Amino acid sequence: MSHIPPCPDGHADTDSPVHALDIPALLVVGAMRAWVAPLVKPGHEHPNWREILRLAGVPGEGAQGFNRLMEVVAGHARRLIEVRCCHCPALGEDEVHMLSLVGALQQGDAFVPVRILTDWLPPGQVTPALASAQRFAAILAAQGLRLPGPARQALMH
Repeated sequence: MSHIPPCPDGHADTDSPVHALDIPALLVVGAMRAWVAPLVKPGHEHPNWREILRLAGVPGEGAQGFNRLMEVVAGHARRLIEVRCCHCPALGEDEVHMLSLVGALQQGDAFVPVRILTDWLPPGQVTPALASAQRFAAILAAQGLRLPGPARQALMH
């Protein structure tokens, strides 16, 4: 394993360095972190998640799907969702799950996304979150921004 420098916010080191991600995965993680950053550190300057998606060529409909997904997760999460700070050099577990969720949807697999969303959300919020995630994933794929699907075994406990 290559050494990952420490996170400025003190997040634990993981085996998943951000620098190993491809462009579509970096886009998703970057947008996710930028979306969450103002909630974690209000009053500070943060990257604009809309601008991140726009610069990658993601149209407004894709940004709306992403925003709605994040709103549902942020507003209804059953537990703390681990999203790292914008400068953290390693991925958090739930960031890895978000990549798996989007990648699986792009491959037509709803099993993995439902499993992830069921862990994150109460039953009544899974369907709206899934619909928004499907919209976001489809638009990313249409723009050529494809993520690999997860290995199902990785999410089986």
